[in-house]
Order: sequence, then structure tokens, then C-alpha cells
Amino acid sequence: MPSHDLPGPGAPAPVLPAAPPLTSAAAARWRAARTSWPLEGRRLDGRWLALVPLGFIMLAGALEPVASACSPDRPCLPSWPSALATFSVVAEVVLLLARPRGLALVPVAVAAGLWYLPGGLENGICRWAALATQGFLAVVLIGAELGRRRARHQLDVLMGTPEPYPWTLAGVPSPVPPPRRPRGRRLLGRLLIALGVLLALTGLVRQAASDDRAAGAARVRGTVLSVDEDAGTARIGYRLPGGARGGPTASADTAGSDPAVPGEGEEHEFEADILWTPLPGPGTGVPLLVDGADWVRVDGQPYDPTDWAFTGALPALLGALLLGSARTRVRIRRGLGEPCAPALAVLVQPDGKGSLLVRPVDGDAAAEGRPLWRLRAAESHAWSERYGWREDEVRDEEDGEGYEGEHDDPGAGEGYGDEGSGPLVAAPHRAAAALADANRPVPAVLYRGPDSPYAQLLVRPQTSPDGPEPGWLAVVCRESVLPVRRGARQRRYLEDELAVPALAARTIAAAPEEGPPLPPQRWEMPLVLRLVAGPLVALGLALLVQLLGSRSWGTGLVHPLLAGIPLFLAAAGALTWQAAIDGHGVAVVSGMTRRFVPWEQVNAAAVHRHRLAVQLTDGRELRIGSRPARLLSRHLGGPYDPQAVAAAIATAAHLPGRRPGAALRERLSSPQLLVNRAALTGYIVFVVARFLF
Repeated sequence: MPSHDLPGPGAPAPVLPAAPPLTSAAAARWRAARTSWPLEGRRLDGRWLALVPLGFIMLAGALEPVASACSPDRPCLPSWPSALATFSVVAEVVLLLARPRGLALVPVAVAAGLWYLPGGLENGICRWAALATQGFLAVVLIGAELGRRRARHQLDVLMGTPEPYPWTLAGVPSPVPPPRRPRGRRLLGRLLIALGVLLALTGLVRQAASDDRAAGAARVRGTVLSVDEDAGTARIGYRLPGGARGGPTASADTAGSDPAVPGEGEEHEFEADILWTPLPGPGTGVPLLVDGADWVRVDGQPYDPTDWAFTGALPALLGALLLGSARTRVRIRRGLGEPCAPALAVLVQPDGKGSLLVRPVDGDAAAEGRPLWRLRAAESHAWSERYGWREDEVRDEEDGEGYEGEHDDPGAGEGYGDEGSGPLVAAPHRAAAALADANRPVPAVLYRGPDSPYAQLLVRPQTSPDGPEPGWLAVVCRESVLPVRRGARQRRYLEDELAVPALAARTIAAAPEEGPPLPPQRWEMPLVLRLVAGPLVALGLALLVQLLGSRSWGTGLVHPLLAGIPLFLAAAGALTWQAAIDGHGVAVVSGMTRRFVPWEQVNAAAVHRHRLAVQLTDGRELRIGSRPARLLSRHLGGPYDPQAVAAAIATAAHLPGRRPGAALRERLSSPQLLVNRAALTGYIVFVVARFLF
């Protein structure tokens, strides 16, 4: 069959291997085989299934009797079957969220454990509810797995013999590096497993120590002084046997105890969890075990290590999932180093949210039909005859608004345009054309396909927006089928790296080329606002930390620093910025840094996603939050309009005749830099000192 190509301006199109096409008829058969339910396009095997065992946990918590409930005549025993049953359902929730391989067998194993485990479930309604919920999960997951296998078999038959990769035909090396185990994920997984084992062993050691002291303890009779029914605790008074003396180190061997041991000759008190059903009332006698003045517990309530075992099993499960994920990452990439692989010819189209949609080759050119599945890129590599391979940045999801910062490395732009270096950013006129075509479906070759043991590899032609020579774009994608996102595509976010130069192209096209030079000018927030914004933001953050009142290392130190510093940078950058242009270039002052860029290094400027972005020729951007300035300009007027700043910078950067002919009369003074740095330092010192002292 003929190969699929994409015409490029000024050069012949690169030829893709002649892979079998995924036609509309084959796509319909694939969809029918994979969809096991009447609702077309609806996935029943998604992560929402985790709600089913969560609902069962709530039902069991309301109906099941307390596993450790006992009475003076019925000693308490560690309820290992109940703990195992509880953990199996909680682990099922985690697995349904993580979605590892072999997930379809989990409900079968959980149902067998809940039904046959002695003492696991005692309430009849809960037993039948467990059977119903696990049966539903098993039907859904096994049906989805069978559908995946049927659909995969169809693709295997359609793809037939392996096809060579384009770089194999061209005699160039593969862009995909050999698989390497993620060290951080493996280390974290092992640490979590070690933590789980340590917690479980801690419970067993404490149980052994408690049983050892109980063997030599004396039995005394205590009296219930008060009962807290909501907490299930009681305050009990007792006297030491044999005239033993109490001391300040006395402790109670039971959860939630609060011993208070007065001096010699007085009655001692301690608070303990009472597992009896019903709870004893004030004045009721309670048998106690006392070993000296520093150890006491309720007789018949031995130490229960199941809480420690349950607490340790959760991190151990997460660690095992992390280790399995690391192994999967290596396994799915092993097939990418081969010279050829089974492939399909498809059409791909951006979804406007960072992913690619797969369509049949003979589908509607207007892309009105529903796509088959979605590809999420893990990494991508661009190749051209002139520049060779270059790894591209991949955005898995649509970028959110972070803090408005900037790069201040003065030498980062050096070397741009040297021989052998690839173009890193598109000129505005080429970016506008590329952005206009970004929504168009393009032919591509999809290697391996979905639901295989290996990752999918999408290869499509690509014409560089900064030059006429064509090339390939190789995108490594997840091996699974991802559902198509619902909702309208957002075209302005289709190619985020092209958005700023594309918007600048409109400004440049509207500006008269033969107009008078722009005057040297500056734009800045009011001086008073620039001086007080940083200290006020730091003071507000410090007050918030103080009002929260936590002194733990997580919510008292880590969270205030990780959340407070970016928030300060965002607010200070948006409220205290300055910008200026003259005959030499652009000066940009943000909340913490100052940067001057010559005109030769300015590629574009525009207001994008509520940020004033100045894009450099090396692809980096200087970003400043523009919402406060836009509000000031709308209501007060004055030199605050971010659109005017972007228009002036973009015009002067690409129309040399319109650049200012002189320097600024007054130096761009920025006293807010020192104030903001002092305010941020004070906030950090306050958080650390409050935590330590």
C-alpha cells in the first residue's frame, strides 16, 4: 500500500513506512469488541469503582459488631480475622485506584476471604452485601479484561508482520534511550516496605513485652471513677498491692491511657480504653493487672498488635506498587529498542488539553466523529535532517497557573544560532501558521498499538516551524487505552509553546512598519504598592500560620514553606513589577529579580493566561502576573496596561525601525527588590523559629 506523508513547505515530505491502515470498518469492529456494555463510549472499569468497596466499608462499620468487644466474663482476644478482612477491602480500594496488572482477580480473592475467613464478617447482611459488591466488581473487571484481549487480538491480526521504524530505514540511531529503572521510585518503594515491616514488628515486640509483664503482675480491684462514652474510655482508681509506692513514671499498658500516679498512700488513677459491651458505669469494679508502680492494664484486655500490623501493611502495599511500577516502566520500553515492530497507519489530532486523539485513516476530515482512544505522551523526540534528534518537552496535562517567576541566568542565551544547534523557538509568523494548523488531523504510524505488553510509539512527520526541512516526531505513549476527554477543545492551548509568538504575530501584523520610532518608556506599578505589597503578603502568611496553630513538622514547617514561598513570589511578582524599553533592549523587574534583554534576544511578547510573557530566542520566557495591573489600568488608567507593554515589546523586537532611538532619561529604580527579599527572609525565619522554639 502507499505510504502516508505530510506535505511541508519548500521540501519533499518524509516518507513513513507502509503500515496497514486502521480503517473505519476495522475501528468499528475494535470498538465493538472492546465495549462490553450497552452504553457506547462509557467506561465501567474506571477508577470510580473504588467507590463500591468504600460504600461497603461504611455499611460494615454501621452493622458489624466491634471485633474486639468483650466483657469481664469474656476476655478480649486480638481479632486477626477481622483485621485481615478490613485490610483486604482497604487494599482493594488502593488497587482499584492504582490499576495494576491482574486487577480482575482481586475481587474474587477478596470475596473468598470475606466469605470463608472465620470471624471475618459476622453480620448476615454484610456477608451478602460483600458477595454482591465483589461479584459486581468481578463481572465488570473480568468483562473489561476479556474485551481488551478480544480487541488486542483483532489489532494483532490487522497489523500482521512488523514494520521498520523510520530511523531504521534512514540509517540513523533510535531516539529512544534504553530503559533504566527509576532509582527514586525503587528507593521510595523499598523504604515504604521497610517502614511497614518495622511497624508490624513494633506491634509484635510490644505485645511480647506486655505479655511478659502481665505474667508477673498482681491482680487488684479497681473502681471506675468516670466514663467517656463517646471516646470509649474510663478513668479508673486503684491502690498498689503490698504497700508498693507510686511514682511519677507509672504508665498504663492500654491505648489512650493517661496515668496519674500520686505519692505514697494515696489512690492512683489512670485512663484506659474499655472494650466491654456495655461500658461499665461509675462505681463499677474492674479487675486490673499491676506490675510495680509504672505498669497497669485492665485484666482481660491483652495488648492488641493488629492496629500496628494494619498501619504497617498500608505503606508496605504502596511500596510494593511503586516497585511494580518501576518494573513495568522498564518492561514496556524494552520493545522500543528493536529495529521494527507491528504498526498501524492512523490519523492523530491534538485534543487541546495536552493529549493526542487516534482516528481511522478514512474518517471524517472535519473530525466530527468520536475518536477511538487517547494517547498520553511520556516523552517525545523531534528529528530533522539538519539538526538530528532533539528531545522535546512533554506536557502530560494542560499547564495550570503557577507562580509568576522568571529566569535570571545571564548567560543562558549564549550560543543561540551556533552551527549544529537546533532551533529552539518559532518566529511569530511561523508560530501563527503552525498554531492555525495544530488542530488538523495528520497521518501517523502507531507502533505496537494499545493493550500490548509494550508502550505505544507514535511517529508522524513534522515540519519545523523555524525552517522548511521536514522531519519526524516520535512520541512514546502509555500502553493502555485512555478514554477520550469530554468537553470542547481549547484551541488556544493546543500548542502552549507557540501561543506567545502566535499572539505577538497579530500585534506585529497590525503595527505599521513605517511608523515613527517608539519613545523610551517605562511601565510600573505604583511606588507605594511596590513598597508595601511584599511586607503585607509576608505578614498575612505569617498570621495565617500562627492562626492555624500547628507545630508539627508537616503542617507547622514543611507546608508553610512549600506553600507560602510560591504564594509570596506570585503575589510579589504581580504587585511590584516594572518594565521598560529603550534603544538597547527590554528591562523587566519582577518581585525578586531584575533582568535586561537585548533586542536581538527578544522573540515575542504577549499577554497569555493572565500573564505578561516575554519570550526569548532560546525559548525561555520572563513571566509576570498581569491581573492586578489590568484591573488598575481599567479603573485608574495610567502606565499599568500589560497589553500595551506586550504590544510595544513585540513591535520593537521585530520592526527595528520602530525601536526607541535613545536610552531612558532616568534609571529604572527598584527599591522593592530589597524590600521583598527582606520580607521573604523574615517569613522563612518566622516559620522556622516558630517550629523550633
